[in-house]
Amino acid sequence: MKKWMLMLCFLLFFDVQMIGGMRDKTSLSTFRQAGMPVELFQKMGMKAQDMEQYLGFWEDLKYFPVAGRKEAPKEVFYFEDTWLEDRNYGGKRAHQGCDVFGKEDRREYYPVVSMTDGVVETVGWLSLGGWRIGIRSPGGGFFYYAHLSSYEKEFQEGDAVKAGEILGFLGDTGYGEEGTRGKFPCHLHVGIYVKTQKEAEHALNPYAFFTEQTKKLFLLKTEKLCYTLWI
Repeated sequence: MKKWMLMLCFLLFFDVQMIGGMRDKTSLSTFRQAGMPVELFQKMGMKAQDMEQYLGFWEDLKYFPVAGRKEAPKEVFYFEDTWLEDRNYGGKRAHQGCDVFGKEDRREYYPVVSMTDGVVETVGWLSLGGWRIGIRSPGGGFFYYAHLSSYEKEFQEGDAVKAGEILGFLGDTGYGEEGTRGKFPCHLHVGIYVKTQKEAEHALNPYAFFTEQTKKLFLLKTEKLCYTLWI
């Protein structure tokens, strides 16, 4: 009797593991079909349930968020995976985003473009992010662009935005009262958030979107876009 019970427990455990594995394989296949860099996500320590949070908006992503100049459309931009690294302004906190730097440390030089279609949900000054704008994409992703030097136009909450539309220019605003500049080199901070059952704003690491493999795909489109931005 004990042998049969042990055998039954083993078979149940084996079935559960098999079903779980099949679900993961099915999920990974779905992620790949959406164009997500599954292997990179895995290297970053993500499991299928983590990747699933990106799935709703991944196909909304159309452009790299910073474009080159007309005279230098193939500009090289720099970024690292600084997810959850310590930051100290406003008290000790974790860095929830990815910072993109241009070759030139200059305000009003590089245009910041919307990575997706969407609707403006937040705009204006924030002590931490300086001049910033937040856009909700059709798939539910909230894209936060911070430290802008200026806006391209006077955006209002509720405005519709198209992927590739200029939002403003890369800058160094923030870390103080309205108008504060120069506390750090010019760069764009990009944050991505989604709504979950537990959190209204659950932060996701944008780095996977900015890696070399992914960057080449989107930056090529942005290079072509930049010729039209400067007409």
